[in-house]
Amino acid sequence: MVTLRIDNLAFSYKTRTVFNDISMEVHSGQLLNLVGPNGAGKTTLLKCVNRLLKASTGTITVNGRDIKSLSRLELARCVAYVPQAALSQFPITVFDAVLLGRKPYLNWTPRQEDLDMVMEVLAQLELVEMAMRDINQLSGGERQKVVIAKAIVQEPQILLVDEPTTYLDLKYQLRIMHLIRELVDEKKICAVMTTHDLNLALQFSDRLVILKDGTIVADGGTNVLTEEVILQVYGVEARLHRDKEKPFMIPLKAIG
Repeated sequence: MVTLRIDNLAFSYKTRTVFNDISMEVHSGQLLNLVGPNGAGKTTLLKCVNRLLKASTGTITVNGRDIKSLSRLELARCVAYVPQAALSQFPITVFDAVLLGRKPYLNWTPRQEDLDMVMEVLAQLELVEMAMRDINQLSGGERQKVVIAKAIVQEPQILLVDEPTTYLDLKYQLRIMHLIRELVDEKKICAVMTTHDLNLALQFSDRLVILKDGTIVADGGTNVLTEEVILQVYGVEARLHRDKEKPFMIPLKAIG
């Protein structure tokens, strides 16, 4: 059982508080979606979990260990982070960019099993034909798939994904979401994701944490996203419909 626990976390940039008193717990086999408007603190929270940013107060633990006590190598072996936009500053092929995800497990030379894993994930994401292309020559959506592939081969216990469907067309939005869902179910990892697409969040998530102005408005199953909450958090009048499978949301108009 993998457990990510966040207790009373706060983060501030000088005089501006981004979020305050955030607490939650995520377990193996659970996909949690952080939703809320821009500026709610979603991306900052993911960066604190991956230790890219240092929280002002509070604690983050993985399986009972404070992440501050983990070495960079230990952290990389249990937490993978997929940022919103990943642009390489130097020439590197798609294959090598994905192979970097195996770095926490390598000494000097990749093993055959590492190379095979990279090819398997490239095939999953339909990236094999561009394996030898420079990542900087790809479209935004293609680069996004490469970064997701890199995170998958890292074999994390905890997967942090910031807006994974950014730049992707509808077909690949669904494929990426199904892939993340399958990883959570089959590998029994924890996944914490941010998204602005409430319908994707409703369709694929086990749990929603709804943020506004740096505080948690609601935390629970998809039923916590009500029409009243959408109006309160987003300032949008909407209608929620619940069929036999999953609920879906229809936005009607912005209020105010």
